[in-house]
Amino acid sequence: MPPILFGLFLKFRDDKPMQINTDLLKNKQRIYIGGNHGVDEIFEIVEIVLKHIKKPADFYTIGTEFTSTDAPIVIMKGGDALHNGKAIFHQLGIHILLIHKIEEDIPSSYNSFDSYLAEFETLADNLPKAGCFLYFEDDDVALLMGKKEREDVKEIEYTSLDAEPVPGGFSLKTNGGAVIYKTDNDRFPHHAAGAKALLNRIGVSDDQFYSALKSKA
Repeated sequence: MPPILFGLFLKFRDDKPMQINTDLLKNKQRIYIGGNHGVDEIFEIVEIVLKHIKKPADFYTIGTEFTSTDAPIVIMKGGDALHNGKAIFHQLGIHILLIHKIEEDIPSSYNSFDSYLAEFETLADNLPKAGCFLYFEDDDVALLMGKKEREDVKEIEYTSLDAEPVPGGFSLKTNGGAVIYKTDNDRFPHHAAGAKALLNRIGVSDDQFYSALKSKA
């Protein structure tokens, strides 16, 4: 089936967010990458790997147009702005949640860090049975959220990949030898670890993951 461009995100005339048409997502496994640090690169790595191995998936940044296919999963980011006192991402009906890092440089619609954090805590607490919550163990906030017990929700803790800086990027240590990845982001090993943990959860092997990264060298 060819891609279809949907106006997934409706807007008021003043361009403030209104409501997501979740009917367009209901037959997909919904995966959300959240926090306010590392999200863009984790999302990018996940997209690189899934496209490289030709695993069908849609990719959606909340607030943009959405190209929907018949792929069974959708990877999402964004939507942490408030509407009617609640973060927009609560509308998504998320099945798998990854929270990498939450720091105090919060969106302007929030009046405090605690109120921002509370939205993510509510999101995690409302994951469905058989849902999954992945979190970065080196971030105190994500770790605290991840250690909370939630009935029938799988919690997966991840930490930075084994890597060393090389000119223009990093050398990742793998069972199959070193994998060089070009990047100017010094937190790449952290972000790649989150992407790898998420991809493992949806059936992507370590070999597939590193093969995809190697293809971008």
